[in-house]
Amino acid sequence: MVAVSATVRREPGAAPGALDRRLALLIASGGDERIWLDPVTRRNRYGVPAAPAPGELWFSSSTASPVSPRGWAAAGEALTRLTEPGGGGIATWFDEIRARLLALFGAPGAEAVLAASGTETELVALSLALTLADGPLVNIVVAPAETGSGVPDAARGLHFLGRASLGDAVGKGERLAGWEAAQVASETIEIRQADGALRSAADVDQEAAVRVERAVAGGAFALLHVLDASKTGRAGVSRDAAARILARYPGRVLVAVDACQLRCGAVQVKRDLADGFAVMVTGSKFAGGPAFCGALLLPEGLVDRLARIGDPGVGALAPYSASLDWPPRLRRRAAPCLAQGANLGLGLRWAAALAEIEAYEAIPAARRAAALAAFDRAVRSRALADDALALVDPSGPVAAPGLVPIVQSDGGDARRAWLAMSRGEGGRRPCHLGQPVAVGQRRALRVCASMPMITEAATRGSGGLEAGLDEAFEAWASVRR
Repeated sequence: MVAVSATVRREPGAAPGALDRRLALLIASGGDERIWLDPVTRRNRYGVPAAPAPGELWFSSSTASPVSPRGWAAAGEALTRLTEPGGGGIATWFDEIRARLLALFGAPGAEAVLAASGTETELVALSLALTLADGPLVNIVVAPAETGSGVPDAARGLHFLGRASLGDAVGKGERLAGWEAAQVASETIEIRQADGALRSAADVDQEAAVRVERAVAGGAFALLHVLDASKTGRAGVSRDAAARILARYPGRVLVAVDACQLRCGAVQVKRDLADGFAVMVTGSKFAGGPAFCGALLLPEGLVDRLARIGDPGVGALAPYSASLDWPPRLRRRAAPCLAQGANLGLGLRWAAALAEIEAYEAIPAARRAAALAAFDRAVRSRALADDALALVDPSGPVAAPGLVPIVQSDGGDARRAWLAMSRGEGGRRPCHLGQPVAVGQRRALRVCASMPMITEAATRGSGGLEAGLDEAFEAWASVRR
């Protein structure tokens, strides 16, 4: 495995900071335009720099967070290794990244396909479903407004931005080359009503069963999504319902769990894989790694089926996927279809994210859960103490610990508050919350914990976290005046 040290070793003869500058350039490469740094602010479109920013308050892990000092050191160590003689080679390094990811989340026989973002895991899942289908395909997505703005296009096999992650200019809204004739229909299951109120879990599950039954009866293959945690921390379709559907239509359904927020435990991801579900994850949300790094985890049975198919059908992914993103068992057939060998920036982002995930998983589960519960209580109590704020879902169990959506009950402009806080207006230091998301007619901001934050609180106490929350809510109050 890639060794991780607390400090970044510098190349012989390199001036102080030379490795850091190279790392900052590379870690923001190999992604689409969302990751590009503004030439003036040196931040991406979410207000996140390429390097750590410990002097700012970061409660924005539902959108994006900066790389942590621990992750930065790990990525620097990886880059140093790759540039030194005898470093093992880049192919070995990418295989080690997958091995570390599967050691944390994998089930026996599982594999991982790396992707430059959570949205691109949707493209990978669609490509595999098209490979398995022998005719039309119905892609059933859950609450796309609460997953990602590019998901509706990606779910239909369309380019979701004007430039792909490997640098190609593409036609936003156009079909990926090679999928022009593919019969792909996209359907949506909502988890909220038009007014923002949550639908019952039973209604969501019943709709999923009806949609899959209709698709299969019409001769289509179904790609059914299970949403583990939305932008507001809600879930649907249930895993039990998805398991029943998968058992009823063997060989005609692929279930993909959208766990891109990664707010479920590693035990749950392992169980999903053991149940035959594919799982989408990212290291750039709750995990606290740099944006953007994603992966699609594949269960053993699916890997076996794909390995037996002569044409993996991944050629359409060439603008997004590199050969070394794929595990060796699938790479032999995928590589000839892909133009680029490796996405170094993606590998460095995963090196940073894995360092944080491994540190988090080293904390006893009960201590992590207690820290997350304490965070939720602290956020909710501060919101309830402010007459101008309200919780989006005040009743019911917490669906995603560490993610609390809040609206301004006085009708304030959530986007203006988000921008003002992130810019540090009013002489305050910048404070970052999850970007506004529509909930009915309202727009919510999200106050979010992250793995680095919980690791710190679980090991050193919550004093700094409590003080940070006080400062965040004071900043929120100041921009409303």
